[in-house]
Amino acid sequence: MGNLVSQALNKANMGIMIVDRHLKVVVWNGWLERLTGKSREEVVGQNLLEVCPRFKSNVYLNILQNALYHGQSRFCSSALHKAFILPNEGEDEHLIRQNMHVEPLYQEDRCYALIQITDMTNMNTRVYKLKNLIKELETEYTKIKISEKISKHMSLHDPLTGLPNRLAYNDRLAWAISNAQRSDSKLAVMFVDADGFKQVNDTYGHDVGDQVLLEMAKRLSETIPTTDTVARLGGDEFIILSHLKEDHDAEIIAKQLEAAFSTHFKIAGNYINLSISIGISLFPKHGQEPSELLRHADRAMYKIKKNGKNGYGIFEPESDE
Repeated sequence: MGNLVSQALNKANMGIMIVDRHLKVVVWNGWLERLTGKSREEVVGQNLLEVCPRFKSNVYLNILQNALYHGQSRFCSSALHKAFILPNEGEDEHLIRQNMHVEPLYQEDRCYALIQITDMTNMNTRVYKLKNLIKELETEYTKIKISEKISKHMSLHDPLTGLPNRLAYNDRLAWAISNAQRSDSKLAVMFVDADGFKQVNDTYGHDVGDQVLLEMAKRLSETIPTTDTVARLGGDEFIILSHLKEDHDAEIIAKQLEAAFSTHFKIAGNYINLSISIGISLFPKHGQEPSELLRHADRAMYKIKKNGKNGYGIFEPESDE
């Protein structure tokens, strides 16, 4: 039986040693021999503190004393204590992670402390890699969400002016109509087109033309109430959605827009005069559907263009249809 116990101790996949009350090593198994390079014959009978200097720490001395004199067991995790038995010289001890379990043993009237060391290095490495993987996935997820947010913004906004584009405007108009139907309120759709913008591009070039469009967007946005929406449909065409108390409020806004374009643009040293033509359709007076209101505002705007530009006009069903 003694030989079987000795074989089992030496084949155990953990470090097993037993010390007496004087901390003399009485058992030192094969796992510890392989880890430290110190044979059983070298270690047995030696003081544990000389064989394993880490046990000189008061923390571990107290644990051993409590086992030997008070019969107390204690588990020490590698997460907090890292390692207890150091490896052969040449190995990086900072990478070693060990759990330790100390339990009292009794034989006749003598007490011993059983010290079991379990290597956790590989598991810690896997946990560390898993944590890194989770961190990488979190970083990648954040990048994806930011990319999605940017893509969504780009899909709904004009890249030059940053204003909502046609798609975003249509959504807001549909929502505004739905809300107005429930609250019995009024809306205006204003189609705004720059007069003579092609001549600006032909005379000063497209870079100046783009600066003019940016200035147009700025003046339109600063003129309308903050609750209203201005969007760029493309080219020099803009569209405004206004919330009204009364239908005639649309004319007040249109006159304010005309006034906003009464002063010239100063761009790249050039003084550029640019007027606008505005076509207006009203909800619910001129239609219940977004496409209907847009079409009527467009027709009203082209009527202004046809009759000399630089003005505004409200859709007239009798003459504009």
